[in-house]
Amino acid sequence: MSKKQQILQLLLDGKPHSKEELIPITHRFSAAVESLRKDDGYDIDTIRVAHNVYVYQMALAKSA
Repeated sequence: MSKKQQILQLLLDGKPHSKEELIPITHRFSAAVESLRKDDGYDIDTIRVAHNVYVYQMALAKSA
């Protein structure tokens, strides 16, 4: 399984994940997240939780 696929598997649980959770998969996690957004069409939120502290979460599906 590729690093990008591992990041996707983690984010698919719908919970927020910190860089500390993503770095063990790859130090270039931000590139994987960006690729999932732009190349694969996933809606992944970057949420600021404190000064210079962010978490990444798969966006909730919006109901019509």
